[in-house]
Amino acid sequence: MARDPRPLKAKLDAICERFRGVMGYSLYHTRHNHRIDHRGDEIFPTASTIKVAVMSKAMEEIDAGRLNYAEKLPITPDDLRDGSGLLQFYKENQSVEVKLLLHLMITVSDNTATIMLTRRLGTVEVNRHLERLGLRNTKLLALHPPDDAELKALRDRWGMGMCTPNEMVQLLDAIRTQKAASPAACERMLRIMSHQYYDDLIGGSAPPWVVACTKSGAINRSRSDVGIVYAPSGAYLLAVYTKEAEDTRWTPDNEGEVAIREVAREVWRFYHPRDSWRAPKNAEKYAVGYGGA
Repeated sequence: MARDPRPLKAKLDAICERFRGVMGYSLYHTRHNHRIDHRGDEIFPTASTIKVAVMSKAMEEIDAGRLNYAEKLPITPDDLRDGSGLLQFYKENQSVEVKLLLHLMITVSDNTATIMLTRRLGTVEVNRHLERLGLRNTKLLALHPPDDAELKALRDRWGMGMCTPNEMVQLLDAIRTQKAASPAACERMLRIMSHQYYDDLIGGSAPPWVVACTKSGAINRSRSDVGIVYAPSGAYLLAVYTKEAEDTRWTPDNEGEVAIREVAREVWRFYHPRDSWRAPKNAEKYAVGYGGA
């Protein structure tokens, strides 16, 4: 018999209310058909979690034959971005295959790879893809057309992207249910997300033998993590976002990251009350840290 999710919601809401800033989440447990959220329809900065949308659009283009998985794109000076990733250390004009760009963009949150793919796909086209999936408040804001005053204003406010926790869960579910692209493309997206380097938050809330397909993000006053956990109790989708945080430290014990871990661990424990696994003592000592800007 499905458990009543209200006690879980009360615990998660309490974590959000204690947070020194603004925190929201959205949770969908597929087997129990539980949907709970806190500030689920409020807009948050996505930071790097918007890269899931870029990947989804790229796969749609590959399905349609307008982009090739093995196509090579050159690294131009305008593409180079610091922060997360490896391609910033590559030579200019070196060519990189789309498939490697997708993997680097998601697994190590490579900012240069993101810009290269966005330039090839087009920011407006990525957002049209999201609109076709029914996402009205989720937008990529990087590389917006210079004459698009609306996107420029949103970019100035939200950074790389904007979304609501509920809509991010909706995007993840479109990938899970193979509605975002072809079945083969959606399965590949899940495999890419399951190879996550920044796996300390939602990924670290489950035992290492459980598959977690995640993407995290971080900017100065915001931390976020989203993902699908293929748990014994049934797959669940979780998106957790913070903004206006007082703690801006770039450390694994940043209050935003700690709060996201708390939410993710409470979800795991609620649906697996008889499972003895808990994150081992000193697990944070081996945490990779923030999810990349």
